[in-house]
Amino acid sequence: MSRRSLTNSAVTAIGIVLLAWQVRDVGGLATVRDGLGRVGAGFGLIMALAFVRFALRTCAWVALFERKVPLRAAIAATISGDALGNITPLGLAASEPAKAVYLRPHMDATQALAALFAENFFYSVSVALYVIAGAIAMIAAFDLPARLQQAGIAVLGLMGAVLVGACWIAWQRPAAASAIVSRLPSARLRRVVDRVRDFEARTYGSPGHKGARLGLLAASELGFHLVSFLEAWLILSLLTGESQPLQAFVLDSVNRVINVVFKVVPLRVGVDEVSSEQVAAAIGLARGVGTQAALVRKVRMTAWAAVGLVLWATRAGATTRTIDRPRV
Repeated sequence: MSRRSLTNSAVTAIGIVLLAWQVRDVGGLATVRDGLGRVGAGFGLIMALAFVRFALRTCAWVALFERKVPLRAAIAATISGDALGNITPLGLAASEPAKAVYLRPHMDATQALAALFAENFFYSVSVALYVIAGAIAMIAAFDLPARLQQAGIAVLGLMGAVLVGACWIAWQRPAAASAIVSRLPSARLRRVVDRVRDFEARTYGSPGHKGARLGLLAASELGFHLVSFLEAWLILSLLTGESQPLQAFVLDSVNRVINVVFKVVPLRVGVDEVSSEQVAAAIGLARGVGTQAALVRKVRMTAWAAVGLVLWATRAGATTRTIDRPRV
């Protein structure tokens, strides 16, 4: 545990150093203040679009449930779990179990977790398709430096491999969630493997899962990426005063890659700013715009993480009161 803590601390420290270096490289704190000032009241709309994204991912998750649960509670579970995944180096290992536990008063946590594994599978496929489209747009529409063009081609190959792997998994239809849980070091988690496997067999094999529920899930994932693009477009428009949808699409797809590759870095601090600035400069945006866009996302992410932590603390407090309440 001490070795893991040291590694996590080192990763976070490196990210902070990268962030400080990037901010200084584009003009210092004055550039940051200028960018946030241009966003101004538009930040409220950015926060609203982020909430819509939470709601759409939740709808995709809920579509796989065998019973109805309050959508409000499921959205709160998504926001609180996302907060834990973003502010800690554990990423999905923290966020997904937290979502399932948060929803426990409304359904069995193992079923919620199995549905999350399935939703993440479909989400990964949608991310691969989105990133492929963004990489093709970047390579085809802009005169890129050789290293960035090579990186784009490498991303195309990686996302192509993800799609091939997804097709193979879909063809084999393995009990993926239970297989992963069985390999976790926690004996308590391994004891729920049979229950998760039973849920997978009933959910993945039912006609309803293949029909209307699968359509709702696909529509929700598509809507998530559409709203994400709209947010990127809005941020870029506020920062530059111009409507640049193609550049926004490229930056948003790059941000998706950063979120996947650097999930262990809390809030993607440093790596998001450096990567976004390099891509923004390569696609013709003014110096500092990529860094400013990444920082606006960081503020939005931090604000929603604060909301998520409050929701988690409230749920934990309610659970404690229920346990401590004396029986009459």
